[in-house]
Amino acid sequence: MRQQRRTALRLLLVLTLLAASASCLGGPSDRSVLTVLTPWTAGAEQEAFQAVIDAFEADNPGITVHASPTRALDQVLRAGVQKGEEPDLAVMANPGALRSYAQQQVLVPLDGFRDGALGRGLVELLESDYDPQWYRLGQAGTEHPYAVVVKASVKSLIWYDRRQLDARSIDSWEGLVGVGRSMVRRGETPWCLAVADPPNSGWPGTDWIEDILLHQSGADAYTAWVDGRLKWTSPQVSAAWQEWGRSVTAQGAVYGGPLTALLTSYGEGAYPLFTAPPGCHLGHGALVTPDPAARTGPLPGEDYDFVPFPDLGPVSAPVSAPAPAPAYEVSGDLVAMFRDSPGAEKFMAFLASRKAQRIWPQHQPEAAFSANRTVTQALSREAPGSIAGRINGLLASPATLCFDASDSMPSTMAAAFNHAVLDYLNDPAQLPAILTGLDRAQADAYPQPTRSSVCPASSPSSPSSSPPSPSTAARPR
Repeated sequence: MRQQRRTALRLLLVLTLLAASASCLGGPSDRSVLTVLTPWTAGAEQEAFQAVIDAFEADNPGITVHASPTRALDQVLRAGVQKGEEPDLAVMANPGALRSYAQQQVLVPLDGFRDGALGRGLVELLESDYDPQWYRLGQAGTEHPYAVVVKASVKSLIWYDRRQLDARSIDSWEGLVGVGRSMVRRGETPWCLAVADPPNSGWPGTDWIEDILLHQSGADAYTAWVDGRLKWTSPQVSAAWQEWGRSVTAQGAVYGGPLTALLTSYGEGAYPLFTAPPGCHLGHGALVTPDPAARTGPLPGEDYDFVPFPDLGPVSAPVSAPAPAPAYEVSGDLVAMFRDSPGAEKFMAFLASRKAQRIWPQHQPEAAFSANRTVTQALSREAPGSIAGRINGLLASPATLCFDASDSMPSTMAAAFNHAVLDYLNDPAQLPAILTGLDRAQADAYPQPTRSSVCPASSPSSPSSSPPSPSTAARPR
């Protein structure tokens, strides 16, 4: 028996030494595994992000990256942080969430990497290749960068059916409203609209209101509103809701009527634009999506196209007032690091690189864009006349880029905004009560007014150089 025990101990020692040798020689135990929490559960976005991961793993064979998708990312991430079980990295579309985690000191600053040279190189890349707007967004209101924008979108776009409309007829706000009214009189439906997207239904309508506010009252009013310094019942915000109502709440203005818009998934909202004959002729937002079940797909640039969202200008502006500087509402998916490791540092540096920033736009050329200015400029030059090339041109231009307002608000305020859109579509006559309720939600969501970097500093030609007072603000029509 004693001899058997000695033999077993010797065998265990040999196995331990073999395992240690394998580790020293770079065996399986030497490979690091990273987990990235993402919101992309299926479809083109999930496939595009996986392509980014595949490229990274090809360059770094000792590191494996697992994407962990969930539709309830905010809730899952919050619970993980509270339990001390946060992932290595996570994707956030909400800069407000990024600021919250930075304030809790649970994020790893990108300029504080263990490998100091890697961190310095990453910060230099972010400062040289990315516009200040995107860099400040990743700073989350601090002095340290915390995130890389892995994918950007331009929301200030009006999509139209080229078979029925000419771009010149909709390149002004009044032209757009006039075309919609003419279609309704002819018995045609101008607008595609769908706002269902649980658990955040309503957000496509918030994009509309944000765009109108930005193009009517300017970047400063937009920023003051996001920061809780401009009330929802202010003339500027009220005017934006009413302008949206002029387009989408009239009878026959949206495909299927308001109830259909409330019940239809956002991802399917543009399908009627591509039917024969079209069910609707105009759409708003970052992306139009043909029905994937259709036998023949419409051709971009031939069957459908876009124009940038037109400026409205303050109602009270004099005739000789200078034209406002171009401004576009944008959004982006931010990747931040919760657990520091050599592998995670390398992955963050790769995400910011020009190589990685090209991958997603190549997989979704009309829907996903890079925040890396060098990449955007190159893609614009490579396909200058295409839809993707022209949107890249907007991003590469010296225009003012303002991040999505509701994504930048506190989560409780954003949720109230989403719900208010649903209430408004259900009963537009309730707008005064809806805005008063949003004022109350604002008072609770902002114990103190904040100063965000949602827009860069406005130019002198911006419609308003400071949050306008009620006496000088644009008045609802």
